Amino acid sequence: MFILGIDTTAVTATAAVCETDAETGGIIKNHALFSLKNGLTHSENLLPIIDSAMKAMNISVKELGLIAVSAGPGSFTGVRIGVATVKGLACPFDTPVCGVSALEAIAENCTFPGGIVCSVMDARRNQFYNALFEDGKRLTEDRCVSFDEIYADIVKSNKPVLLCGDGMRLFRSLCEDNNNIYTSSLCQEDQNGLSVASVGYKKFSAGEYTVHTLLRPVYLRPSQAERIRNENNNII
Repeated sequence: MFILGIDTTAVTATAAVCETDAETGGIIKNHALFSLKNGLTHSENLLPIIDSAMKAMNISVKELGLIAVSAGPGSFTGVRIGVATVKGLACPFDTPVCGVSALEAIAENCTFPGGIVCSVMDARRNQFYNALFEDGKRLTEDRCVSFDEIYADIVKSNKPVLLCGDGMRLFRSLCEDNNNIYTSSLCQEDQNGLSVASVGYKKFSAGEYTVHTLLRPVYLRPSQAERIRNENNNII
């Protein structure tokens, strides 16, 4: 089966087309991965890199068995671009779609035996999008919380922690001299279409997929426009 995985939740636009083999437990045999972090907008980058990945694997959209997308959390505009693109690609052929957590997909890049993988994305306003994982299993749901809340959780675990995601350097700078907290490599730091496809296939195999009309973005908090409106209306 061929899977398209895309992510536009942060500054990197990334897309991968993967070929899995059900007879080997869904192991990804071949793939084409394209990522761009060049200051251009995702509306400029996304379709060209999807097209490049499709051409590299010599397939067409109608041959896709699944389209997986990071449905959030992340940049409101970026999340909407990714979800809207998937809806458009899936519509003509009713291709199954799967919205995955951007934080879970980032953690999929990392292995850290005996420790905790801490996905952190800069949510601004002194907050981070975050989720904690251990041995590939979730310890928390996706959340939008302060540094102090996350730091308290990882210190309480009394285990080494590996940071990943676009917020990891900012987060690490706030940890002072805690030598039990590590940062991942450059290759593990940013979003990756291949990891999105991998997480998407796991969910697909568990029956956790949907149709394009039901795919929804996941924001975790109100948009800036909503926050301003609520503040003006004295809504907390």
